[in-house]
Amino acid sequence: MNQTIFLDENNNAIRFSEFNKLEAVTPFTGLGIKYVASGEETYYANDKKFSVKEGEYIIGNDFTSSIVKIDHSQTVQGLCIDISTEIISEVANYYDLNGTDLTEFLLSDQFFVNRYNIKNTTLGYSLVEINQSVKTRNYDNQFLKEELFYSLAESIITDQRFIFNHLNKMDFKKVNTNEEVFRILLKSKELLDLHAMKNLSLEEISQGAGISKYHFIRLFKNVFGISPYQYQIRRRLENAKLELLNGVSILDTAFAHGYGDLATFSKAFKQAFGQAPSQFIK
Repeated sequence: MNQTIFLDENNNAIRFSEFNKLEAVTPFTGLGIKYVASGEETYYANDKKFSVKEGEYIIGNDFTSSIVKIDHSQTVQGLCIDISTEIISEVANYYDLNGTDLTEFLLSDQFFVNRYNIKNTTLGYSLVEINQSVKTRNYDNQFLKEELFYSLAESIITDQRFIFNHLNKMDFKKVNTNEEVFRILLKSKELLDLHAMKNLSLEEISQGAGISKYHFIRLFKNVFGISPYQYQIRRRLENAKLELLNGVSILDTAFAHGYGDLATFSKAFKQAFGQAPSQFIK
């Protein structure tokens, strides 16, 4: 079952699907999002395989050739969202000083097709909300407003500007090599995001990436401007900041995030955010 929830004259669209088995060509129109709400879908996009599981999504554009395969014992639910090239161009040019370059990246064959997790992106929050609205059929007024697609474009551009800026730091001679290594680094970064509370060793992360420890550190730092260990600490402190905002005490937050005493936590927090936890709360 493939149901069109919304479609306008500019090809902005939202579709909801439910399948157990499917093999079909799946075009991306404008800038398209394929989000898996439950189950797993396999995409072959530009001759590369992407296994997209529940809570993950893939983005492509008009230049992305794609086939989807679904073979699942339970019904696989998903959202397909298309945002017009006009909206993407308008938002990209408004929010970025290099809007022309960013628009070219987003809407040409230069686009970096990849799989993302909703927990690690700005767009992810919007996808969860839209999916919930579709499931509860509480979407009539929301989807009739064109501003929804402008909001989605803002989220995509926030995420993709990060990709655009950091992919350009890859220095291999071949474009394909740059993209493949960058995907590996993004997957490693996602691993650190999802397991920020664990003390993942450099060996665990680099082995998962299939890169030697020294080479991995060099690549990660070159692209993201920070070492894997420093990124892990920063991510953990960002989680601590959220707990403080939610009313958890400074002492409990410090212990929960692996700090043996309040002084050490306060020092690390101040180095990361420019103020002590007590000042941040105030």
